[in-house]
Amino acid sequence: MHITEFSHALADRLPGWQPSATPVPIAQDPASNRIWDSGPLPYAAFHTDDVSRSVLTHHWGLQLYVMPRPHRLGQYLVLPMLPANTSHQHVTGLRAPRGIAVPADPVRAAALLHRRLLTDYRFAAPTPIRRSSPGHLQVHITLDDRRRPRIRTGYLGVISDLLAHGGFLLDPATGECHLPDTLTEQQARRQLTISVHRLRLRGFHITIPSGNGPRTYPPFASGSPRRGQRR
Repeated sequence: MHITEFSHALADRLPGWQPSATPVPIAQDPASNRIWDSGPLPYAAFHTDDVSRSVLTHHWGLQLYVMPRPHRLGQYLVLPMLPANTSHQHVTGLRAPRGIAVPADPVRAAALLHRRLLTDYRFAAPTPIRRSSPGHLQVHITLDDRRRPRIRTGYLGVISDLLAHGGFLLDPATGECHLPDTLTEQQARRQLTISVHRLRLRGFHITIPSGNGPRTYPPFASGSPRRGQRR
């Protein structure tokens, strides 16, 4: 079973998980640096040119690195990645959820993941996400070289809001929330404005770069009218 077919069939049996749109060759794959626990994966596998991976993403800021198991036909590896907006320094001293090998049967693989990986992963993820916080109720937005927003925060609720309701994606290579490249500049700006407004209503301080230095948008005062409402 091809990696694309397997990852889509697996995601269909894991509620809340979405597969990446296209497979990516694992050789020189920057997302491999964000694998939290490599399980039975030999490091030499990343020098293989003809093996591709997929990434499954959950709106809780979790990602699974899925690839064929080297030298084991009929098996795949499913490896937990660092939670959204975190790096290896944020998981120091924490027990990592273990990456596992699963059969190429999506039904059996999903059942095995539920028993041996997903619960441990969900319980382990909040601590490194909290460690990555830039400050109390802070959400920092940077802009890439295309002036597209990249968002980092130490709050699981913000990550979930951006991924589940804000139209954002989770970059496997950086762990940052970003908007799809298919959006026009105007669409991306509108989507960011809507998300910032929603987060300010929830009490978050938003910092965005500008030509005159970073600009901070404080949360809306409690009881202030929402968009479209009058006192």
